[in-house]
Amino acid sequence: MSLLVAFIATIGLLVPLPSEPAAAADASDWDAGHIIDDQVFYDSNGMTATDVQTFLNGKVRTCADGYTCLKSYAQSTPTVAADSHCRGYVGNPRETAAQIIDNVARSCGINQRVLLVLLEKEQSLITATRPSAWSYQAATGQGCPDTAPCDPNTAGFFYQVYYAARQFQIYRATPNSWGYRAGRTNNILYSPTVSCGTKPVYIHNQATAALYIYTPYTPNDAALRNLYGTGDGCSAYGNRNFWRLFTDWFGDPRSFTVHPGFADYWNAQGGAGGSMGAPVSYAVYVENNGEGWYQRFERGTLYGSFWGGTVFIANGATLTEYNRQGGATGGLGFPNAPIACSSGSRCAQSFVAGSISSTAAYGAHAIWGGVNDHWRASGATDGSLGAALNDMAYLERPDGVAWIQHFERGVLAQSASGFHLTPYGALLDEWMSTGGASGWVGWPTTDYSCVADRCAQTFAGGVVTVDPTWGAHILSGSIAADWLGRGGLSSMGPAFNDMRTVSAGGGGWVQNFAAGILAQGTSGVRAIPYGAGQRLWSSSGSEAGPYGWPRTERSCTASGDCAQEFDGGVITESPAWGTYGVFGSIASSWRNGGGLATFGPALNSIRYSDANGGGWIQHYGAGILTQNSSGQPVFTQYGAILSMWYTYGGEITWLGWPAAAQTCDANGCTQQFQHGVARSDQRGYVSFTRE
Repeated sequence: MSLLVAFIATIGLLVPLPSEPAAAADASDWDAGHIIDDQVFYDSNGMTATDVQTFLNGKVRTCADGYTCLKSYAQSTPTVAADSHCRGYVGNPRETAAQIIDNVARSCGINQRVLLVLLEKEQSLITATRPSAWSYQAATGQGCPDTAPCDPNTAGFFYQVYYAARQFQIYRATPNSWGYRAGRTNNILYSPTVSCGTKPVYIHNQATAALYIYTPYTPNDAALRNLYGTGDGCSAYGNRNFWRLFTDWFGDPRSFTVHPGFADYWNAQGGAGGSMGAPVSYAVYVENNGEGWYQRFERGTLYGSFWGGTVFIANGATLTEYNRQGGATGGLGFPNAPIACSSGSRCAQSFVAGSISSTAAYGAHAIWGGVNDHWRASGATDGSLGAALNDMAYLERPDGVAWIQHFERGVLAQSASGFHLTPYGALLDEWMSTGGASGWVGWPTTDYSCVADRCAQTFAGGVVTVDPTWGAHILSGSIAADWLGRGGLSSMGPAFNDMRTVSAGGGGWVQNFAAGILAQGTSGVRAIPYGAGQRLWSSSGSEAGPYGWPRTERSCTASGDCAQEFDGGVITESPAWGTYGVFGSIASSWRNGGGLATFGPALNSIRYSDANGGGWIQHYGAGILTQNSSGQPVFTQYGAILSMWYTYGGEITWLGWPAAAQTCDANGCTQQFQHGVARSDQRGYVSFTRE
């Protein structure tokens, strides 16, 4: 940069000179309320006619045959009297376009660069190699509204340039006579299509207001996303293109001063040479999110609001994420505390409605609402949850809503049941394999808990348990509810396998746990504790075997005798006699007659005998149950009659099978058999009578 240019820069005049290259425009630098500085817009000393001609020559190397490009254009010019807006114009028989542009600029006090950009954004005259006659007739669009034909009094290149420059001075002289005004928020249309809506824009200066009066639209997001192309059906491009062209050709059309409300803070940080650097934008007023201002500086952005005070956010991941969330106009609102960082660039920034967590390893992510409150209370980035790993997800299901976010220590869910963390590991992997909170297991409804090295967590749709040997498995439905009702992990222990669906015996589900088996069949969920009874049931085919589904819980006496009823029979256990099954009608009689309390456990397996027509017999702690092939089961308690019956050979004797239970009184007992009667007296003497 030459000393002259450097000097011009120090006094705020336009830089750089047109021969110097400018950086391409970046849509992130667009400021709808500050398109160009007043001191740039109204400065007519920045270029000469020679500078303008050099610029035009550089934009079109060769004009198409038969066409006159702007660099070669010339016309006779009229004399125009001076008025309160321009100093007039002395006509000439032949003047080039460059001379006209420079002379008009100096007469009306408008920057030559502004006129050059205006000619390009209206009719592309600066770069056109085949300009039409109409392009010269309506060169600047002056007197050519969107909704009506052009005014013939302003037609032609000279008049277009002169009266456009003059019009800008009219806007400046009568600022309150127009719809868009500097120093206030204006609702500016997105396009001539009124249904496309408006954008509230705080216009900082008169030059920006003049551009909006001249071209009354502001670009929408679609137009800014495609800065060098087209947007959508509601996009307008005039003011976007003006700013883009000026920036590309001549550099940033704005110079900035620190907002008065920020001056003390900025000076305390060292001013332009301090930690914030010089301002690179005007302050922007925000009124829809707590009312405040923000202004961008070389090294970050300064925010000031009633709710958050004055807070500076340095350039980096946190500021990038904040802007991605809409900045001061987004959901987070204004920052309300300085950023707090610990070793390893682990940072937490607080805002009115949330926080941003930032680490070198995981980047920056916003944390909202109650999850943010919980995260803050836990110690933020360096607390028990650690830094956020992703954005928060909102989930809505028939059973309620929840917010889910991943942190360094696990996944945090907020739902109607409160805040619950699922730590990383096998349990979390199993949950995520079902779709996580959006899957059928749903979100956690309790905290993760462990008994020794076995852990479990309850979710809206089930329970996940984990064991270091057997891994992680899911419980659901009635089995999950029953497992929880029995005391869960502390009673039943973790699941050793996945739930197994079976069709036998009417269908159901089976799952193994550390303390036994839970089987849901015809009678609901029943537990089968591990042990001899369970081994007999499992070895015989489990629910598909002769016992079928369990009907009752396993019950035991004080002496240690136990029994459990199934659809197809009973299994009893005795420390002295072992484990046996009871089946058929005998099992029904055992069950209906009082079960373990009346008969005691089985002492052997059911035995079939073909004597006297055939039948079945089984011994129990209190007696025997017998059933001949043509009768019902009969219980015979231990005593003199049973002992004598066995002495003579039991069912193979001439008496045959017991036909009825014993009846006893003070004189003794009597029992009917197939072929006779047995009687015992008080002394225990037994006699048999044939019938």
